Amino acid sequence: MTTWNPARLPRQDNRTFVVTGGGAGIGFFIAEQLASTGAEVVIAARSEERATRALETLAARDPQARLGFIRLDLADPASIESAAAEIGALPRLDALVLNAGLKPQTEHHTSVAGDELVFGTNQLGNFALIARSLPALERTPGSRLVTMGSLGYTLARLDPSDVDHMGRPYRSLPFYTASKYAQMLTAFELDRRLRAANSPVASVVAHPGVAMDQLAPDRRPALPYVPWPAYRAIPARLFSQGKDAGAWPAVRATLDPTVNGGEMWGPRFLSSRGAPVRERLPRKLRTLELAREIWDLSVSRTGLDPQPR
Repeated sequence: MTTWNPARLPRQDNRTFVVTGGGAGIGFFIAEQLASTGAEVVIAARSEERATRALETLAARDPQARLGFIRLDLADPASIESAAAEIGALPRLDALVLNAGLKPQTEHHTSVAGDELVFGTNQLGNFALIARSLPALERTPGSRLVTMGSLGYTLARLDPSDVDHMGRPYRSLPFYTASKYAQMLTAFELDRRLRAANSPVASVVAHPGVAMDQLAPDRRPALPYVPWPAYRAIPARLFSQGKDAGAWPAVRATLDPTVNGGEMWGPRFLSSRGAPVRERLPRKLRTLELAREIWDLSVSRTGLDPQPR
């Protein structure tokens, strides 16, 4: 494995990256770090107001940064189609970083398509975006699709025949963990299909470990800044990190020339914090039959099927 320094990223002049959910949280730091390489970075996000603050903050930190914005609501098929058209109109697309998604909600809501909102956004919305953006990726040699996973997959129960219920009364956490697990399985299944088709695109998974807003650096006005006092921050850093460091695995998965499709990248120490490294895939992420079932479910729900050329 090559030496990798998150503070000394390789130059990426003349390359273009799209980061979904880049207006806040880990996505903001992914965009910031990629922009520091000289690449063009396009933030795709639901809130134009939040994205504007993020872009202004990034431009203030680096006036030479090349930045853009595309509106994307993963809960709305029409928005996904429109965003994918804009992505497809870019002169090149070296990586699409699928960071956007919903956290657990307090109440039951549905997407525009009628699916439970969290699963419908995180899995089905991202699946639709993959299907519609894959042609743009395939036009750029050596491109990558980077899916942001979560350690929450370790808690997930995922039954393709029961993604609409997962128990009564409604609890959002099972939908969230199932959606992240489904996203990760989909990314690995996609890579197998890309390899079988000899596609130039690689599908890679990254996860941030345990990343906290309170341990991240000040990026106002884009992000709120309420740091923990030292007596809380110091012990917290034993097993967690700021969201800036949580961005490192996704950034390495996007940039490192030694990264291959079908890999997962995460923090070195207990998968929770530290330098980004390649991780061994546990059995739960190597379940081929379940991955195919989730793929088929997503095709059925979205009416779209990512097909490599």
